[in-house]
Amino acid sequence: MKINHYLFYDGNCEEAFKWYAKIFGVDNLYMQRFRDIPGESPFSKDMDDKVMHVALSLEGGCLMGSDDLTENYQEPRGMAVSLNFENVEEARDIFEKLSEGGTVTMKFEPTFFSTGIGVLKDKFGIPWMVNTEME
Repeated sequence: MKINHYLFYDGNCEEAFKWYAKIFGVDNLYMQRFRDIPGESPFSKDMDDKVMHVALSLEGGCLMGSDDLTENYQEPRGMAVSLNFENVEEARDIFEKLSEGGTVTMKFEPTFFSTGIGVLKDKFGIPWMVNTEME
């Protein structure tokens, strides 16, 4: 079994995933829009250009997402996308890039259980935990 994160956005899913692809240095973004639904779409025309499904394959998993269909979107709470690295410098670099325009909850630094860990909310409101294991 594999567990992957599926994230919802307030109409800016495409922007977020293009940004993530740049940060992680990958170009394997798979994206479907609501206009791609075969036949007559059950969704309003203003949803046509919104992202129905996007997938970004990363080493060890897949980050997926969609634009939220509800009118009362709320940023995620009570969870974080967790990234685990072997290399502390790589982890710090990703942490710094993800935190650009966002909010750092816990600055990236060593602790008694990690050579480096940090927690942030990115500029799209998604919580992240970037961690390295003790050497």
